Amino acid sequence: MTKKLIWGITGSGDYIKEVVDLIIKIQKDFDLSITVILSVNGELVLRFYKLLKKLKANIKDVKVEKGANNPFVAGKMQTGYYDYIVISPVSGNTVAKIAYGIADSLISNGVAQALKGGQKVYMFPTDQERSDTTTVLPSGKTFVLKHRKVDLENIERLRQMENVIILKNYDDIYKILKETI
Repeated sequence: MTKKLIWGITGSGDYIKEVVDLIIKIQKDFDLSITVILSVNGELVLRFYKLLKKLKANIKDVKVEKGANNPFVAGKMQTGYYDYIVISPVSGNTVAKIAYGIADSLISNGVAQALKGGQKVYMFPTDQERSDTTTVLPSGKTFVLKHRKVDLENIERLRQMENVIILKNYDDIYKILKETI
């Protein structure tokens, strides 16, 4: 039986090209039905990096947030309809919302409902290193991101939450899928 994966993308440009390429690779390498949900800012970032068309050309089920429960995926996330729930990349804003129980967006609400239902949620927050991170802008230029103490504290808060698995690298989910499918 084909397993189902839901993948949320929030408004972080860090590793966004690598994440889109990874989703496409997972679609090709595994017998999985993949649904991608985009926060409003996730869609914006994908457009900014000129990756939205590529994602939609390779993944047939891509949904864009219209509200905290629209499209309706939170119930499916809560009840175990999806075998895997991945949120990557996760922006500092979404990390803060989830860490403090705020469920006012499609992805933060979906994660809240999944956790209430006892589902595992795999997350790759981009701001988890104590040192600065060099990222690549759509123009190809590099840019240094400084990590705020509050963002690092919120990620630590997530690590303490039951059924939240913080991925150290954006591609760690590939290894997990390889071991479990």
